[in-house]
Amino acid sequence: MKAGIVIITYNNENHIIEAIESVRNQTLTDWVCVMIDNGSTDTTFEVIQKHIEGDERFSCFKKSNEGPAAGRNMGFSKLPENVEYLHFLDGDDVLKPTFMEHLTGHLDAHPEAGLAACQFDEIDFDSNDCGKGHRSRFAPNKAGWPHDIPLEEIRTPFVSFFASTAVGPYGVYRRSVFIHTNGYELKSQEDTDMFCKMSLLAEVHYLPVYLYKKRRHANNLAHKKSYRATHQVFRDKWDLYQAKNAEEEKLVQDAIKYYYNRHKPLRDFKVSLKAFRNFVKRLDFGQFKWSMKLLGDGLSEILFQKSFKKVQRRRAALSAAA
Repeated sequence: MKAGIVIITYNNENHIIEAIESVRNQTLTDWVCVMIDNGSTDTTFEVIQKHIEGDERFSCFKKSNEGPAAGRNMGFSKLPENVEYLHFLDGDDVLKPTFMEHLTGHLDAHPEAGLAACQFDEIDFDSNDCGKGHRSRFAPNKAGWPHDIPLEEIRTPFVSFFASTAVGPYGVYRRSVFIHTNGYELKSQEDTDMFCKMSLLAEVHYLPVYLYKKRRHANNLAHKKSYRATHQVFRDKWDLYQAKNAEEEKLVQDAIKYYYNRHKPLRDFKVSLKAFRNFVKRLDFGQFKWSMKLLGDGLSEILFQKSFKKVQRRRAALSAAA
């Protein structure tokens, strides 16, 4: 079996049929699809059951809502063991017809890669086209400062994912590599965590093609708030990651140094400027206070490397305890 597709849904009654049809319309026809409903409180599961009835390529299961990571792991466990490639599709997003054929074909031609991803278009709640999105992939340039890797450069390094860039549901995994990751482990930031793990096991390639449609709607704002609230869980894991060998240790140490001494301060400056513009526009003194805090944080990191030194102390303490 060439490919296994897992669709995770939660209250997607308005969009799940479109997701299903995008799988059915794939030019790659050698696939099976497992659908996991994460405890929807609307009619999503009933819509799924009716729409896939009689199509043996699909199966569906309903579980309690334990987050997307648990749902994806359950979906993976229901796939045949002989599938070569995996894709995890969000229940409100859409695949373009050549998504699976193009990305599995790239993996066929590049055995060094364990994960192939692509760029995406954006659509709104009603599936209207919102234009091209851009999955930025930041990594240090020759001077050590962040730069967005050009689209034509497909290989994406571990440091990009460590810095929480270049991640999302836009990829196809080689199953023989994926099984060594222990599956999705974090309840939040699960894609970022998975891309980090995959990049330590094999190359990750981002192709300059737009084969995925990402839905943009009100839930995205809630996701951004959740991201800010849960990012520290991801940081704690990877800041303290215990490397398996000297090569991994160098990758992690270089990533920590880049992230805390370059990437994070510049991101603080960027968000500070945005908040200051909001203050000027709306005379919102909350935005002014936020802007000044971020400006101070960025300057403190560059001048005194406070976060970098704190992480190094935590790593040293962990190593001593071991």
